[in-house]
Amino acid sequence: MSTNQTGADEGTIEVVEIEIYAKEDRTPPEGKHYKVVVDGKHYIFHHHLVTGKEIQEKAEKVPVECFRLYEKRRHCEYEKIEPGQQVNLARHGVEHFKTEPPEKFCFKVDTDEFHTTQKVLTPNEILDIAGFKPVPNYYIIMIKPDGQKVSYKDKPNEPIQMMCPCMRFIAVNIGPTPVS
Repeated sequence: MSTNQTGADEGTIEVVEIEIYAKEDRTPPEGKHYKVVVDGKHYIFHHHLVTGKEIQEKAEKVPVECFRLYEKRRHCEYEKIEPGQQVNLARHGVEHFKTEPPEKFCFKVDTDEFHTTQKVLTPNEILDIAGFKPVPNYYIIMIKPDGQKVSYKDKPNEPIQMMCPCMRFIAVNIGPTPVS
């Protein structure tokens, strides 16, 4: 069965399980409540037209810029869904959704913002990307979201897992100070 009835004070609510409709090669009806699967978990939407952002928020994949959303349709490859893109849950063949980490990671060194596709960078690589030369004359301090500071003064090649949202670093000069 691909729908179920939920008793409520104002009447009966029909919940359409879109994954079952896709497996049965049927088109879900419009104007119902829709049970969708995101990363293996079930969520109910109260309208057949939603945005990628609404799906991510309901699945607690926030901030939305920290995740990529994909729609899986029957007999098709995954298709990327942008946050502002409208998704029709009553569309024929929609099976489920999945999320993945972002394609690019943002980091700031002092006040300048940079982007990388690398999932792991060392402090020296971060300094090099940010243009601090010569790199051995500097080290970085990571500022965590809670304000805690982590120094990489004696760890220039320690791997740092890039994360979302935008990571913050401060560059500290330990080299000779130019005299004017």
